[in-house]
Amino acid sequence: MRVCDFCPRAMPRHPLVLLSSLYAAQGLPFGFFNLALPVLMREAGWSLTAIGLLQLLALPWALKFLWAPLVDHRGARRTWLLGLQGCSVAAALLLATQDLGRDHQGLLLAVLLFNLLAATQDIVTDGLAVRLLAARERGLANAIQVGAYRLGMILGGGGLLWLWARTEGAVVFVVMAVLLALSSWPVWQMDEPA
Repeated sequence: MRVCDFCPRAMPRHPLVLLSSLYAAQGLPFGFFNLALPVLMREAGWSLTAIGLLQLLALPWALKFLWAPLVDHRGARRTWLLGLQGCSVAAALLLATQDLGRDHQGLLLAVLLFNLLAATQDIVTDGLAVRLLAARERGLANAIQVGAYRLGMILGGGGLLWLWARTEGAVVFVVMAVLLALSSWPVWQMDEPA
């Protein structure tokens, strides 16, 4: 075993592990807020029109090109990723303390916030992938991007909805926060690429 194996910021054994965790972290809240939440809203008596308008809160994904140049050219990617992941964890923990049955505005604001955080993280993660991977690895990385994102969506949409049915909302959001924090571990270990 080399001494560098214990370095807190050593690059993961393969950058694809890092990218997989980041793309899964984007899919997790997206899956919950876009797949599970409409089911819960319908069960709570929300109108189909209101549930349909929920999709407008995913607008940051379509508009991220507006702030992508700023994000891509300012600051270290590691700093961006840890900050964005930290905000997502904090937001999930904050949701665990809220009564979402009565606070409709808080819930909608949370959906918008999670979409903004994940869309911004996508900018940073894509830029990181281009810098970390050789050209021959990018095809595999693209497959991993789609697969990891979908895995996150399945965990967030189906897994957290299953958990919601067996526990309560606070537990679900704490589990979401824990999963997002765990997905940040490879970021803590990475060195900033040149």
